[in-house]
Amino acid sequence: MEEQQASLSNPIEFLRQNSDVIADEISQYGYIVVDSLYFIVLGMLAVFLLHKLASRFLYPYLQNTRLVRVVFGTLYVLVLVVTVLIALKRAGLETGGMGQVLVLLVLFAAVLVYFLIPFLPKLPFMPGHMIETSGVTGIVDSISSFHTTLRKFDGTIVFLPNALVMASRIQNFSYTPTRRVEIKLLLSHDTDIEAARGRVLEAVAADSRILAEPPAATYVTGVDASGVALTLYCWVNNADFLGAQSDLWLRLLQLTGAGGGISLASPRQEVALRDAR
Repeated sequence: MEEQQASLSNPIEFLRQNSDVIADEISQYGYIVVDSLYFIVLGMLAVFLLHKLASRFLYPYLQNTRLVRVVFGTLYVLVLVVTVLIALKRAGLETGGMGQVLVLLVLFAAVLVYFLIPFLPKLPFMPGHMIETSGVTGIVDSISSFHTTLRKFDGTIVFLPNALVMASRIQNFSYTPTRRVEIKLLLSHDTDIEAARGRVLEAVAADSRILAEPPAATYVTGVDASGVALTLYCWVNNADFLGAQSDLWLRLLQLTGAGGGISLASPRQEVALRDAR
């Protein structure tokens, strides 16, 4: 008893005295650990590759990918469960009944998760999406249990608490394949409005990024003493939004020059004079 207490009080001495026993145990069960690691790595890699292939060739044609995601999540868990069962069996333990129970539990959990996913709270975006929330616009870099990390377009990183994100208005640009470009022009009263509308639509037709459907259109959205408000609406693919909008502004700016056919209203300021007498 005293020798055991002395050994426990001096771990280095204990390891030296029992090094042969420890080496035998490692040599006896080490191959099981190595084989288990091989099986886990190969199994996870196989499921990962299948998931990537499904994401590329199957997801675009499915209206609801929830079932496929649950299936691959179940496969990941089953790889771990089967690996543990094989290791225990090779170590000499009887795993027949326990294995069946574990597999049934995994399958039951997968079915339960499939039906519960629509009711679980989640953030309406994922890494890689472009969103605007809490006055910040950027690409979602990562999502943790506490923070959502946004990478702004100037390269800076913003960490937003998830509670603040969920309590704020969230605009996800990546969920929408197309976006509407809206350009407002304030024309002078002496401008030929119909001719100006035709020039604007010609500028839109010159850009191949503008989608044919829905068709571009111009509307008079207001008239006051300052001028006539003419608004252009057209649609582009999400990825082309900023570039197409910038080029459209440049073309319309050229039309407001001499001979362009579009005359912008000059800024006005009313001054009221009061009689001081």
